Order: sequence, then C-alpha cells, then structure tokens
Amino acid sequence: MSDINLEEINKRICNRDDCFYWQTDRKISAEEAALIWKDRHSAITNEELFSKINPELTNDKLKYIEPFDENAQTSLGNVNSIRIGVLESDKKVIIRCHPKGVKNGYFYSESLASKIALEHGIPAYKTYTIHELSSEDDISYQVIEQLPGDTIQFYLKKHPEKEEELVYEMGRTMAKLHKIKIEGFGPFINEEAKKGHLIGRFTSLHDSINAGLEENLDRLVKYDILSRDVANKMKALFKNNPLLDFEESVLVHNDFADWNLLTDGNTVSGVIDWDECVGGHPIQEIACWSTFFDPERIIPFLKGYYSDTKKPENFDELFQLFRLRYTISKMALRIKRYTYEQTPFLKGMIEKGEKHLEELIKIFNLEDTIVKKKTII
Repeated sequence: MSDINLEEINKRICNRDDCFYWQTDRKISAEEAALIWKDRHSAITNEELFSKINPELTNDKLKYIEPFDENAQTSLGNVNSIRIGVLESDKKVIIRCHPKGVKNGYFYSESLASKIALEHGIPAYKTYTIHELSSEDDISYQVIEQLPGDTIQFYLKKHPEKEEELVYEMGRTMAKLHKIKIEGFGPFINEEAKKGHLIGRFTSLHDSINAGLEENLDRLVKYDILSRDVANKMKALFKNNPLLDFEESVLVHNDFADWNLLTDGNTVSGVIDWDECVGGHPIQEIACWSTFFDPERIIPFLKGYYSDTKKPENFDELFQLFRLRYTISKMALRIKRYTYEQTPFLKGMIEKGEKHLEELIKIFNLEDTIVKKKTII
C-alpha cells in the first residue's frame, strides 16, 4: 500500500467522533478503502503472525496456525483477515487481523463488550491478547477463543427447515443482550475500554443517531439515489425528533446477523464480531437486523424477542424511524463499496436497499418516487 499515507490515514480511520455506523462513516475515501482492503489476506503470512503472537501469550502458546482458507465461513467478513490457531493445550483460537499497517482502534472496545456480554450469560468470547500496531510494517490483531458451532448462515444452507426455530432463538438472545445497561450512546471510547470502562462517546441517543447523517444523505444525492428534496425531508425527520428522547442506553451488537451468530442446531451458541457495537436503543438493533432480510422473517424474530418482555406501544414508530436510519447508512456504504467492488452481490444489495427506501418514503409521506439515474449500477 505504498500509494497511500498510512500514518495520515490511521489518524482518520480510528476517529468515531461523527460515526453512526463505522464501516459507512470511517473517514477514508473509496479509493483508500479499495487499497486498504484489497489484499488484506495475502499481505499477512501465518509465519509472521506466529512470531508476533507467541511472545505475547503467557501460559498457553500457539502450537501452529492452520493454512488460510479464503472460502471458510470465518473468512467471509469485509474488515479483518481471520486465521485459526491451535494452542499447546489444543484449544482453538481465532486470530482477527486488521490490514497490515492499518490501526484498528476498537479491539479493546469490542473485547470488553464481549466480556461484559459473557458475564451476563450471552455466549460471547473471551480475549487472550490484543496488539495495536507500532509501525507501518506491524499488524493490529486480536486473539480470541473459538466458540463452538457453525454460523447460522452456514448451518441454514444445510438445514433450511430449522430457520423459523433459529430466528426465534436469535430474537430471544438479542432481548437478553439488551438487558445490559451501558453509559452513553454510540461508538465506545477505545481509550476508556483499555481501562475497563465501556462508555459511549455521545451523551444522547439523538446525537448518536444523527451522527454522520448529513454526509450519508449527501452521498445518496450525489449518486442520484435520492433527490435533494427528499434528503432534506429525511434530515428534518431526525432533527429534534421526540421519539429519540431516550435516556437508558443498552449494549447493541449492531451487526447481529446470521454470519455473526453461531449455532449448535437448536440455540445461538456464540455471538462474534463485535466491531460495530455501540450503546443505543433496543429497537434500533431490531431495525438494523431487519435491513438484512426479507420482511416475513421478522415475525418469528419478534416472537422470540418479546417472549419474556413487553412490546412497547410506540414500537412501530420507532422501528420505522430506525429502519430508515440504517437503510440510509447501509445504502451509503454499498454505494461507496460499489465504486471499487462491482459485484453482482453488491448490485443486488443496492437494488434491495432502493426498495426499502421507496417503502420508507411512502411510510413517512416524504415523496412518492425516488430520482434514479442509475449512475452507479
């Protein structure tokens, strides 16, 4: 990555001060993102990791690291390069590596969030060590325990008949997670997490939901996904909205989807990839979850979520408001990625997002149609 200034980029990429969803709002251009994540796997060798990690492990050293498999279910994410290691005790560990030379800036926050979740009965992971890079030749990595089970995404391909049952269990698990109270809203302050304190960087839900909103909308206007008029109406919808007057922040995973949940076939046996976790409103996480899937899927999910807690009277209003915010964010991310990663999958996700936006524009009476010139796809 000699074409970019990593020292300067690292100052920006870890800054979550105006961040609603990090992958969308990280302060890097599409060109920089393409260079950073293009060869994140091949730039890091297992031999290099082995020599770096073992001196940091105390009682139980790495025995070996398995050959990297880009098609493995652990390698399907868009941010880190994942390796499987085996300790001398024969325990398996996950080595999550950020792209070489790129500072992570959130490993302490996500590890602490997972630790707190584990203490509250959520099947999360424990962390063995965290390393933040010290030079452009170094690697930021996190070594965590490997939890049992397949990802739900992988499992359901072989057992589609279990979908409704597992979606119900996903709802129950998320509801349990939301019983964990957090100080502050939005992304956590990594320096505080190093000290053992999980604190959101915003003092209000309103500020965390509005973070990055203007830039996200500008991006959708730039690529003719929204008209400027509709974008302005959306911005006004979130400004000083009394629905966002909420004071009791809870732990939100923020990427609680099939690829980040493990199963033994009957329950959720693991919750992984906490790199987008924030303090927030319980319904915002439900809304985030809904943006990944077809509408019918939410029926068993909500049955599970509200199986032992009461559904709030203003659920529908909040759900649609948060769904709009996440759809704006995810569309802004997909458009940015499509400028350097023009795949049929991403094209399909953009088209799905456009349908979500059309529906939400009708729900909020913002406008009947979306201006689309198809400058992206």
